[in-house]
Amino acid sequence: NSRNVGEATLSADDAVKKAVDFLAEKGFESMHPSYYTLQESSVIVNLAYSQDGVICYTDLIKVRVALDNGDVTSFESHGYIMNHTERDIPQAAVSEEEAASKISGQLTVLSHQLAIIPSAGKYELFCHEFKCENESGAHYIVYVNAESGVEEKILILLEDENGTLVI
Repeated sequence: NSRNVGEATLSADDAVKKAVDFLAEKGFESMHPSYYTLQESSVIVNLAYSQDGVICYTDLIKVRVALDNGDVTSFESHGYIMNHTERDIPQAAVSEEEAASKISGQLTVLSHQLAIIPSAGKYELFCHEFKCENESGAHYIVYVNAESGVEEKILILLEDENGTLVI
């Protein structure tokens, strides 16, 4: 819906809840909101499928919610449609503690969860996801392979009043 969005009356948290509810109404169950960005009186919410407590970032859906009345004005599900399947998720061969030991001593671990992330090719990687912080308060996501213990990826979180950008 390309309508003009009026003055915001809802919060970003309200918009996230509206996005989750919208997907549930459409039959998309077990969707986990990860990050959002504020853009032109709307919030774009990124949601990933969760299976057995493991976040599957390859199954991503983006929902735009207007902050004037909570209408969903756009919905993008390419990642979900192309990748979604019930997965046979193994037990992690590398423990959370072992994986955390791979993280730089310059970072403090804030949280942990298991996740499936896309590889550089056509495959998926089963990883420990650690949200970390450095001495200056900047946040990072570090992915350590839950099967091999190899550090797979580090993402920078750019956080401000408009939400979070992941690079």
